Amino acid sequence: MNKFYQVFGILVMVIVLMLFSFPNQALALDAGSSKELFKLGITHLESNKYIAAIENFSQAIEINPNYAKAYYNRCLAYLHSSDYQHAITDCNTAIEQNPQLFEAYLNRGIAYYNLQLSDAAIADFNYFLATFPKDYRAYYDRGLAYFDQQKYPQSIADYNKALELIPYSISAYAAKIYNNRGISYAQLKEFNLATSDFSQAISLDAENEIFYCNRGNAFRQLEKYPEAITDFTESIRLNRKQGSAYVGRGFAFYKSGKQQEAHEDFLQAAEYFRNQGNMKKFHQLLYVIKILRHNFPFLSKALLV
Repeated sequence: MNKFYQVFGILVMVIVLMLFSFPNQALALDAGSSKELFKLGITHLESNKYIAAIENFSQAIEINPNYAKAYYNRCLAYLHSSDYQHAITDCNTAIEQNPQLFEAYLNRGIAYYNLQLSDAAIADFNYFLATFPKDYRAYYDRGLAYFDQQKYPQSIADYNKALELIPYSISAYAAKIYNNRGISYAQLKEFNLATSDFSQAISLDAENEIFYCNRGNAFRQLEKYPEAITDFTESIRLNRKQGSAYVGRGFAFYKSGKQQEAHEDFLQAAEYFRNQGNMKKFHQLLYVIKILRHNFPFLSKALLV
């Protein structure tokens, strides 16, 4: 009997040890799995595979709900997917779990900006800049938010700071800043300064049709119609599907006394806006075309097709 109880006691001890060891092994496996899923999410994020990245980060969070970096990076993936409300929710959680994740403030600010919540966006950019006063991205993003508030001098000041701090090698990003500063100058009717900035943007990115279109509009405001026509033509060459360049060139042609060319551009722009479903601009252009035909009866009466 004693031998039986000894064997039984040993079996009980083995079972108890197994029961207590298995949960620990499971926890270790889960922790490892969450890290691997997180790494996979980062790989997908860097490859612009945002849906896959969101799925990976979600799986990592399901295993470890206190994984602040997973929330932050899922916020970034949502941001790239234009899902701004979910991005804000994830950034909130990341900040709650780790207030030192300052990038979460920057990304939450961008999400707020895209939801047209400019005050909240500026508050986040201010908080980020208090710790990282030499980060050009936050100045640029805050400049965009100030522009939305029609605070053009403040937006220009932030674009200036961004251009001062941006590394020389990031030319495409710098081109965007010059372009947006040019738009701010244009809002202040400083068209010479606007033209200079659009030219800087073009020098850094000569294949962007928007920059030519913007400079064309600035030239048109300066009554430099040949230069405006040249820029609008280049913009259209780079991308034929943009109504604004046809409209701008049409007005520049009209001011140059080339009514037939203006008429053709307005027809082209009207067709574009109709195809895009922008009926407001379509009907506005129909009215312009009607007046043009009334004043110049020799123009073709061709209908839009």
